[in-house]
Amino acid sequence: MFRRRLQPQSDFALASIADMVFLLLIYFMLTSTFVNQAGVKVDLPQGSSSQPSPAPHSITITARGEWFWDNQRIQKKDLAGYIRAALSHPSQDPNSRVITLRTDHSVTMQEVAYAISLIAEHRGSVVIATRRP
Repeated sequence: MFRRRLQPQSDFALASIADMVFLLLIYFMLTSTFVNQAGVKVDLPQGSSSQPSPAPHSITITARGEWFWDNQRIQKKDLAGYIRAALSHPSQDPNSRVITLRTDHSVTMQEVAYAISLIAEHRGSVVIATRRP
């Protein structure tokens, strides 16, 4: 009788797949940015700091007078409620009470002062986002 010499291979080598996943992970880690980029386009004023803001929330004011809370468009009159909700929860993390203020360079100081005063009323801190020179 003739016997089959070739037996079907029942195991699957996972080492090559693990290598490919590891290389893809390294590639995406090296090519991604680690700074949280906001989705609303504003022309930030120049500043000298290059350190990103650790704030969990952001307020954006565009040149056309549009207001955004965490990249979601809101009405200016509703801003106080968003700030109150964000700062009312006690936390051990000091960065949880920080809000980043992103404004177009043409926004008036009156609008900036309005946002800062609302944050100060609820005992929050403000980080003003700028662009590098």
